[in-house]
Amino acid sequence: MSRIRKIPHADWWLGGLMFLLCAALTVLQYRWTGEIARAEMTRRRGNLNEQAQALAQEFDAELSASCDQLTPDRADFANQSREAAHLARFKEWQAAKPRPIFSRIALGESAGNQVQLSLLDQTAARFVRTNWPAEWAVMQEGLIEKSQGGPPPSSDTRGVLLEFPVFGGSGRGGPGGEHWLILELDLAYARDRWLPELIARHLNPAGSVVNEARISLEGRSPGVLHATTGAAEKPREGIISVRFNRLGKTARRSDMPGQTSGAWLLEAWQRPGALEAVVAAARRRNFGVAVCINLLMLATGVALMHHTRRSRRLAEQQMNFVANVSHEFRTPLTVIRGAAHNLKRGVVQEPEQVGQYSCLIAQHAERLGELVEQVLEFAGAKKNQASAPRQPVALAEVLKEAIAATEHEAQAARCRVELKVLPSLPTVSGDAPALRRVFQNLITNAAKHGGDGGWIGITAASANGSGPAMVEVQVADYGPGIPESEQAEIFKPFFRGARAQEKQTRGSGLGLSLVREIVEAHGGAISVRSTDNCGTTFTIRLPAAAETKPE
Repeated sequence: MSRIRKIPHADWWLGGLMFLLCAALTVLQYRWTGEIARAEMTRRRGNLNEQAQALAQEFDAELSASCDQLTPDRADFANQSREAAHLARFKEWQAAKPRPIFSRIALGESAGNQVQLSLLDQTAARFVRTNWPAEWAVMQEGLIEKSQGGPPPSSDTRGVLLEFPVFGGSGRGGPGGEHWLILELDLAYARDRWLPELIARHLNPAGSVVNEARISLEGRSPGVLHATTGAAEKPREGIISVRFNRLGKTARRSDMPGQTSGAWLLEAWQRPGALEAVVAAARRRNFGVAVCINLLMLATGVALMHHTRRSRRLAEQQMNFVANVSHEFRTPLTVIRGAAHNLKRGVVQEPEQVGQYSCLIAQHAERLGELVEQVLEFAGAKKNQASAPRQPVALAEVLKEAIAATEHEAQAARCRVELKVLPSLPTVSGDAPALRRVFQNLITNAAKHGGDGGWIGITAASANGSGPAMVEVQVADYGPGIPESEQAEIFKPFFRGARAQEKQTRGSGLGLSLVREIVEAHGGAISVRSTDNCGTTFTIRLPAAAETKPE
């Protein structure tokens, strides 16, 4: 027993060690999250150039794909006219549900010293001959010079007008030859939808604005096509510049021989303090998750220790139960064995003495049987009560039978038992023998532990309330009472109070646990009210049986 009592101290040491380990792990995780945050900040700063290049490549790739889909080849003109081939390509492109990136689509056809313009009506899907728009004058002059063998057409400095030479087909019944597909980018759509989506996807993929961006185009006032919210203040350092929209400008740059330059300029930089704030928030989030995991581990350890201690207490109570039951069995067995030996050896020969010895054997045999029955009832209390037949039970008769069965214990404790049953007490639905066992245990306990008061009172009455009808039975005594610290434990199996252990009062620690099992199986409840040196009162509430109306 001394070893068992020392174990909880080891639990406290183990709990303290677990707390220190979790605290050390939390500190290490805080340092690790700091290192991860710094690495993440370095990675994001290095990725800005790659993100800007990816944005430019996606824009150029999508624009090139749309232009390729709208530009027919020689095979398209085999069995159809020039306009029919272009319309077929336009319908295929439109069926793929692309972005509406072109505001106008047109054909330029050489006719003598002029280039005639046919504008596509995208709603009616047909080409209409029209005059050249004033903003397309540079394109018109360039195509006229090219049709007469002159230099390549001038490029649109805004990067908006795109022209593609097409070979084959005949226009309006004329001979086949070169003509031009002219596409005009929709600046409003690019400014309001396309470019903001690309910036959000490539430069700020996490949803928070960490990188600022400004997209400028040449030959337009103002030159800024699109800018993020904080792009008004451009820093002096750390700006990434990438040119894109290569189809919008075909002129070669003098500083980059052999390469074409994009018409639009993307400038991107990191918003001051934004990256640090995002990384710090991620660090706090990761650290919070780590702390929660550590607290969960600590709580699991504490719960495991608590469960282990409860298991040890249960094991100790079971050991005490075995010892108590063995002691309870030993007393009647010793009396029965001694009386039987005396009868066998002829020590007792007078008929009157033989009768007394026989009564003694029968009395202790009944006591032994009661102990065995109590253990068996506790082992199968829930199963037996669930399957026991329920019948209307008159509690007055059950209480009288319980008092009669415990008369010997009450007389031994020199207690006076009083029964008060109010008239017209409702019946309850249940098992009469089981309920009798409940009240026998309570009266026996009152005699054993509260016998010093010399009185045991039993009252039964209807319980008033707004809910279903209940019957309330109280068993009270004037004994020393139950300490408040033990009142929550007395209904647990194998529990025996400190006073019972000190006085070595006989008992197995199963009586009140069995009482609670039977009462709860009947749909009732049991409670205790006790004060030191002022007695104890057990209150049992049972649902009244439903009244049956005569037919």
